[in-house]
Amino acid sequence: MPVARRTYSHYCCPMSISAPFRITVAALTRQRPAMLAALVRSWGEMDIPEGCEVRCLVVENDTVPCSESVVQEAGSMPNGVALDYVLETELGIPFGRNRAAKEAIANGSDVLAFVDDDETVAQDWLVRLTEGFRASGAMLAGAPLRAAPVHEGASLVQRLMHANIANRYFRKENRAARKASLQDSGPVTTVTNNWMADLRLFTEHGLWFDEAMRMTGGTDAKFHAETRAKGLPVGWVKDAFVYEEIPQQRLSFWYQALRARDQVNTNLRRKFDESFGSGLARMMALPLKALLLVGLLLVLPFQPQQRLMDVARTLGWVLGALGILVGYRSELYHKVTGT
Repeated sequence: MPVARRTYSHYCCPMSISAPFRITVAALTRQRPAMLAALVRSWGEMDIPEGCEVRCLVVENDTVPCSESVVQEAGSMPNGVALDYVLETELGIPFGRNRAAKEAIANGSDVLAFVDDDETVAQDWLVRLTEGFRASGAMLAGAPLRAAPVHEGASLVQRLMHANIANRYFRKENRAARKASLQDSGPVTTVTNNWMADLRLFTEHGLWFDEAMRMTGGTDAKFHAETRAKGLPVGWVKDAFVYEEIPQQRLSFWYQALRARDQVNTNLRRKFDESFGSGLARMMALPLKALLLVGLLLVLPFQPQQRLMDVARTLGWVLGALGILVGYRSELYHKVTGT
């Protein structure tokens, strides 16, 4: 006999659709004042969901307040949303994310949303994300990421890589639209580039971003996995868009390959931490990934706007897995890219 899928109401009382709803929208930043300023401008132009109280929060993760002036210069937001700033001097993305959650809890918010400081939000982003989240009954939900237009003055190689990144994001978006729903994110991992969570995940279920993973990245993927492991519902909102500004430093083959290396290395280490068998099973894909890399190199001349990124990320997968064997550990977020 099939087992009925448990719903949100099995865990706690769902929030009423008509109840006042308090939202903290947060972004972490470090040494990217120009990008942060663009994000703050988009926050000031976004529509506000009906019946909601919205607060935006910048968490600067640095030893000194380099970007506080960006928030001060923004002044009053055109849409009336409050804009706050805090400095988290304990370096590492999970410390910044947890600080944002603590600030949201102290502020009395019901939910916390995250975007990245190298993004801007669509005007209807928060309306669509909030409506989808509340209708879903989920405790955690994600939404799509798109690439902002390429910089003027980018070289032909940079434009080619930008096209590859944009195509990859669209493929991921279309896959999520097919396989995920408001009620179930399916195979899609929710990450903090476009993310909303019920704060009871922190206060009642004891989920926090893993501060042992200070610079590796991947704490949002681990948070997603731990939410699902508790049997809590995770959803996907397919029409709430944010746009990533891609700095020229990231528009290189080797940057994308090494980024994939570090992401894979972190993910594989997490699998080994969960169980040796789980990690070993993932490592067994290494020969197949090597063969796939050869195949991608063969088709690259015929599909350069899609396959250059595939080659870079597959090479990164191979390097990340080999790194496990030689003791390499990711420090993906030691270096800041962008301005």
